[in-house]
Amino acid sequence: MRRAVTATAAAAAAFVIAGCSSSAAGKNAPDGAGQQPNTPASAAPFARTYQEAVNDQKWRRVCQMRTERYRHGTVKACVDDSTETTPSAAPSPSESTDPPLRRADGSIIPPRPTPSASGLDRAKTGSVKVGGLVSVPAIGEHPAGTGVQVEYTVTWPKSTTTTKKALRLVKRGSEWLVDQSEDIYASDEAHNNPVHDALMRE
Repeated sequence: MRRAVTATAAAAAAFVIAGCSSSAAGKNAPDGAGQQPNTPASAAPFARTYQEAVNDQKWRRVCQMRTERYRHGTVKACVDDSTETTPSAAPSPSESTDPPLRRADGSIIPPRPTPSASGLDRAKTGSVKVGGLVSVPAIGEHPAGTGVQVEYTVTWPKSTTTTKKALRLVKRGSEWLVDQSEDIYASDEAHNNPVHDALMRE
């Protein structure tokens, strides 16, 4: 009987030691060591890099980070189109005269500002923050993917405003690509799921 008790005690001690070793190894592991590269969380740094490239008008990099559908053809055509449509002046507070867009519930989506003919060539943008990662289903030509909110400040000429956008990211092989970019409005934030609502507009 004494031999059986001794064997049981030894096994229990070995189990405790193994558990402590595993716990210590987990504490010493680097951040993100257990995270797979294709998990939604890995979309955040990609989204930040993309929006920084847009803000810096690095169109070749931007077009390379988009799906073929979103860039409407080749990278070269996308770069040429983006360069031609880039306004030479900072945006003014004036609103577009186009008819306002409406949601299914009848609420109006605020129009975007139109370019001004005077002033500095570009407004100053602040650092890009990311967050609000959500899964978004397919809609229209957009495939299902991961939605990410990007946020940054815009200073022009001296006043500063905050811009928020929702990006739809999809996987192509082992890399992320941007398939959609939408402005996030106050009406989106009122529904407590702004990234999803912005990316599900038709």
